[in-house]
Amino acid sequence: MPAQLVDGDRIVLQLGGVFGAVTMPAGLDRKVVASLRIRAMPAPALAHPGGQRWTLLSGPGAVTLDELAALVPLGVSVVGETAVVVLPSPETEALNLWHWVQQPTQADLPSQAALLATTRAMAVPASRTRSAQP
Repeated sequence: MPAQLVDGDRIVLQLGGVFGAVTMPAGLDRKVVASLRIRAMPAPALAHPGGQRWTLLSGPGAVTLDELAALVPLGVSVVGETAVVVLPSPETEALNLWHWVQQPTQADLPSQAALLATTRAMAVPASRTRSAQP
């Protein structure tokens, strides 16, 4: 992962090109990470300080304004393609600030489209899913 060291001790990843990112509430993210792992599409996931929001790394993607608007009620946001994501370091992990929930691997990142589709599917309440089945 082509991360950079800034301000002497902060590790950041520049988005755009081959990297995208999506942030969401930790409760939803746990479901998304588990679903992607089961389908052999692991996404590196990191928890923000306080652990209430997580960021999942993905491949690049493009979303429409309508798609973005549909994510807002879920507390989900797509990180802009020119943004940087702060990555965990040994120091931030020791202080329980930014820390890896799921470490990056050599595997390819899931596409942003697959990540967002999984997020929408995991956000549907179980009662709605059961009632939709015949």
